[in-house]
Amino acid sequence: MRTAEQSGGGKRLKLARFAGLGALTGAIAAGVLIAIDFNWASLYVVPGLVFGLAFGALLHRQRLLRSGRAALYVAAATLANAAAVVTAMQSLDTVEAIVGSGRLGLALSGVIAGAVGGGLLAGATVLLLRIARWPLLVVAGALLGALLPILVEGGDVIGTVAFYILWQGGYAAALAASLPRVEAI
Repeated sequence: MRTAEQSGGGKRLKLARFAGLGALTGAIAAGVLIAIDFNWASLYVVPGLVFGLAFGALLHRQRLLRSGRAALYVAAATLANAAAVVTAMQSLDTVEAIVGSGRLGLALSGVIAGAVGGGLLAGATVLLLRIARWPLLVVAGALLGALLPILVEGGDVIGTVAFYILWQGGYAAALAASLPRVEAI
């Protein structure tokens, strides 16, 4: 017997719910960053922490993670975000030396950073949830990282809000698609 989550409509609903929650975490993270005037230390911590808290709690509520593993998910999301920010900042000069400065350089640096951050969180998710479709999370992180020019060139408020809503909403949808199916008992 299959659950409603596994039917076609249930899968779409799960993707939409995860994407919506991810977009909300992105809006909250952007709001915090804007409110504290982009303190650089917060850029490394806030987006991953907000995402990790929301999805650690959701995965715990869905009984996919126990409390301790949910806490580890929060830590992993925070550290993965920090690694992505470091990667973006450190790779930009090298990427721009190869392809030139501008949106293309920003986008390619974002792809690299997104693959690093998304890949690290995918690795943690594999360990915590034993998912098999982890490459989807790495690819999603990389593709969503190409949106980095929106953050950098989009203006303090609009660019920040748009980037984090899109990135976290998209990654959350990929997370939903990568989760194991739950069989009815």
